[in-house]
Amino acid sequence: MLWDKGVAYYGCFSPRHAFTDLREIAEAGFTSITLCVNDAEWPWRKPVKKFIVEAAKDLGLRVFVDVHGFGSFVPNMPTTYVPKNPNWWQFDNEGNPLALKGCPNNPSYVAWLKERVEEIVRELNPDGIFWDEPCLAPVEGWPSKWACRCRCCVEKFQDEYGFDMPKELTREVEEFRERSLFRLLDELMEVVKRVKPSALNLLCLMPEFTGMHGIKSWEPVRSLKNLDVFGTDPYWIWFNKPFEWFEEWVSRAVETAERVGVKSQVWVELIRVPAGREGDVTKAVRRAVELGVDAIATWSFRAEEGSSLACDNPDKAWFLFVEAIRSL
Repeated sequence: MLWDKGVAYYGCFSPRHAFTDLREIAEAGFTSITLCVNDAEWPWRKPVKKFIVEAAKDLGLRVFVDVHGFGSFVPNMPTTYVPKNPNWWQFDNEGNPLALKGCPNNPSYVAWLKERVEEIVRELNPDGIFWDEPCLAPVEGWPSKWACRCRCCVEKFQDEYGFDMPKELTREVEEFRERSLFRLLDELMEVVKRVKPSALNLLCLMPEFTGMHGIKSWEPVRSLKNLDVFGTDPYWIWFNKPFEWFEEWVSRAVETAERVGVKSQVWVELIRVPAGREGDVTKAVRRAVELGVDAIATWSFRAEEGSSLACDNPDKAWFLFVEAIRSL
């Protein structure tokens, strides 16, 4: 039996309409929402976010808050505060600033991020925090160009390796980039457990080992002592991959979670699904369960209708996904 069946929910500025959405989610057979909270909304939309958390719990839903963006999560995700603080920015290896991403080795940025996470946990009281695609800034021209090589990274690399940080993507640089991300994750997860020991830490890593975003393998997941759920989001339709690619990454996620001793989670895409392929998504739900995943989630509510990421036929895609969830 699945531990959890979840759906991503951006939220709604109107509590009245948000409650209608939440009731639909609960009646559809989902057991959780992953509520997006980005730094453009926090703390300005805190009252409605708090309402959503409380209303969802009243309906019997778990609530995991997606710290969505904040300068460290989801590639190219817009952020409000990081661009206003140039001393936090990442830099590529040619010295060009990358204003959308804060450096995980910058003490000032990390302190700000920890404070925001603590506020969110204390004030929203969620069942857990969802760490969504942690990454270094993607740089055009990879792998000749990469991030981050800011002042903080250069100093920390020198401390750890005893020589100047190269401008080339050497083995040591790859190790350093990956370790920097996992060190940040470890510290943030510790904040969550300190503030609310019962809260879960859920991590979603992208299904790729190129290292472009800073992560070359999932082995360092073992170092995350406060991790509770590990997953990935193999969106095979979006990336024009064969279905076997989806199956491969589901199996890898299940194997990694079992090895680390945590629950596994797989995200099935409900964005940009072309007309006529909605049934492929239903197939993916069934196959992920057959491959032994503990939790199924989807991005996102009502097939992202109204956005540039919407499925061609959101109503049909949502209907078929709900049918699949109810059958589990």
